[in-house]
Amino acid sequence: MGRDRDSSRHLSLEPWDRIVAAVWEHDLALIAVLDGSPPWARAPQDADNPLSPPQDMAHYVAWVAAFAARYGEQVAVYQIWDEPNISPHWGDRSPDPAAYTAMLQSSYRAIKAADADAWVLTAGLAPTTESSDRNMSEVAYLRGMYDAGAAGAFDAVAAKPYGFWSGPEDRRVDAGVLNYSRLILLRETMVQYGDGVKSIWAVEMGWNALPPGWTGAPSPWGTDDTPKQADRTLWALQRARAEWPWLPVICLARLQPPAAPDDPATGFALLEPDGAPRLLYDTLRAYLASPEAQAVTPPRPNRRGFW
Repeated sequence: MGRDRDSSRHLSLEPWDRIVAAVWEHDLALIAVLDGSPPWARAPQDADNPLSPPQDMAHYVAWVAAFAARYGEQVAVYQIWDEPNISPHWGDRSPDPAAYTAMLQSSYRAIKAADADAWVLTAGLAPTTESSDRNMSEVAYLRGMYDAGAAGAFDAVAAKPYGFWSGPEDRRVDAGVLNYSRLILLRETMVQYGDGVKSIWAVEMGWNALPPGWTGAPSPWGTDDTPKQADRTLWALQRARAEWPWLPVICLARLQPPAAPDDPATGFALLEPDGAPRLLYDTLRAYLASPEAQAVTPPRPNRRGFW
């Protein structure tokens, strides 16, 4: 968000010009994640937290509207916020699906007014089994969104089906278990609320693989060796294609994360720090070029979207 307390005239969108132009140049599809707030827009208790929502939601909605108006010919998919169900992504306050739903509803109207054909995704909901004043299960959070009237304010649910400590063959569907199959709980919730016609988009997923002798921070996602990481990711894609027609889009977590060398997020990278492809990259590239994948892969994304 840029700085203008009264209008969107001076919203800082220029940094996006370079990013959107590069995506256009390489004929890629872009999901614009509209997340974060500048210092001037935050509540006093959130002064040092760029992941907190603005104190006045009208500022955020004005920025969303300006973004959609500026890039409507190049961006077709917008994700409204990220991980509001866990701290610190909703500031110094408890997760609040009703408050987030109000943000989503206003943003949806603003985007559709600028580009009626655009798709609006919910925030990417973080998988968690916790139930506290700082973190809320993504399943309970989605229910809270539906109870607050969110159904008419998004085109697809954004989710993050990480594998954690087991592979895609782990078929336990349990609110107390973190695994790839946990995604089914979100799907069941959508169906229960009569919203089964919509899809889920995996905006982040994967398995972590840290090098032997890792001395950085421990991985909260578990970790594998690189062959197991590649195998599990490939099996996950194959399972989704075979069993989950409601999951048309799957995004890997990181190409090359902007993280410190001791940050375990580096274990999701497709590329080494020097740009060399990791085994995961080579495995996925070979699979996507195979007759098996080509037979079920949708048309290549164009500059307006994913279909």
